[in-house]
Amino acid sequence: MRNLAYVASFLILAAPVLAQNAASPAMDGIMKKAAPAAKSLAVKLDGKIKAPVSLTLAQLKALPAVTVEVNYAEQGKSRWTGASLMGILDKAGTVEAKGGGAYLQHLILARGSDGYAVGIAIGEIDPKFEGKQVIVAYERDGMALDSLHLIVPGDSHAGRGVRDLSEITVQ
Repeated sequence: MRNLAYVASFLILAAPVLAQNAASPAMDGIMKKAAPAAKSLAVKLDGKIKAPVSLTLAQLKALPAVTVEVNYAEQGKSRWTGASLMGILDKAGTVEAKGGGAYLQHLILARGSDGYAVGIAIGEIDPKFEGKQVIVAYERDGMALDSLHLIVPGDSHAGRGVRDLSEITVQ
């Protein structure tokens, strides 16, 4: 009986402290599931380019639209529409280092709002080389997307597809 009295006293005295800790921002991650990052219809373009910019949906739609059909193993066939990544880079202008083949040394790093990132060699998308139609998509199967997606045709499992695309960095 005496132990029960000690436990009850402890709970009565500790209740305000426990309630305050449960309500603190530091405890939010423990007490609640983290809120998802806000989706965006704009993508930041930076790195070794002449004109760093944040491209809005309207600016992307002002570029020539490209539609690609992809067949991902898990998702099946889809038609995606958006702006060509190469067209975006052409408009921004890459900054070249000195030396032979400097242009082909560029790597494009595409990052989603969740931190997922993939790399694409510029030779993959340049029409003088492989010419793959990588796009920043804003539509799928004729329906508007709620965020931008990087679509890389030819990847059978969409490993380099980036949902909620937030940043493109030219290195």
